[in-house]
Amino acid sequence: MLHKCQPQRVTPHLHKKPSSLRYFQEGPAPIDIAHWRLDVRGEVRLPLSLTLDDIREFGGRYHHRRTVCVCLWTIRRHWFGVPLSLVLDIAGVDLTDDDLYLQQLSNGTEKGRYDSTIHLQSAIKRDAVLAFEVDDAPLTLETGYPLRLIDFGLYQYKCVKALRELVVTRRNELGYWEAYAGYDLDGTVQPKKYYAVDLQKKIWYAGTGEIDDGDL
Repeated sequence: MLHKCQPQRVTPHLHKKPSSLRYFQEGPAPIDIAHWRLDVRGEVRLPLSLTLDDIREFGGRYHHRRTVCVCLWTIRRHWFGVPLSLVLDIAGVDLTDDDLYLQQLSNGTEKGRYDSTIHLQSAIKRDAVLAFEVDDAPLTLETGYPLRLIDFGLYQYKCVKALRELVVTRRNELGYWEAYAGYDLDGTVQPKKYYAVDLQKKIWYAGTGEIDDGDL
C-alpha cells in the first residue's frame, strides 16, 4: 500500500494513451473477486488455486518498465506485482526446462475467453510479473483487473488481462489474437518506430525484446 506521506507514482500524459478496452470481446469480463482464483496447473508438482490476497501475501516489487502495443505505441508505467518465477516455483515447475510453455487464460465472458501461450523460460529470464497494481492503484478493467501477467519483452497481446488460469504445457498454441488477427505467435517486440505516450514523441527502437529507455 502507498504510504500516506509518499506521493503517488504518476505516468506522464496518461490521459493521451489510446484505449485498449477493445481487448474484451463483449464488454469487460464479469468478475466476483470473492470467488475469483488464479489456478496454476499442467506440468506442476503442486496445483495451486490462489486468491488475490494469497498473491499479495507473497510480497512484490515495483517495475518502472515500458509496455508495447502491436499497434505501434508504448508507455512506461509503475507496475507492482509478484514475480512469475516465484509462483511457478511454489507450484513445483521445473524452471530450467527449456521445452516448457505457459498458456494464459482469461476470466472470460459468455462469448469466450482470451488465451495466449508464451515460452516459459524466456518469460522468467525477462523477469515477467504477475501485476495487480499500476501507478500505486489496483488494476482497472482496462489494465487487466484483478491480475495480469506482463512480459515486458513481448507485445501486450501476449499478456492476458483478467487472468484466471496458468497452464504449464509443452505445446505452443495459437492464442486468440494470433488466430483472430494473424499476429505473430512469438510476439517479441521488434525493431520499429513507436509513439511513446509518456514522452510525447516518436522513438526508434533498434533492438528486439524489452525497450530500455537508456538505449533510445
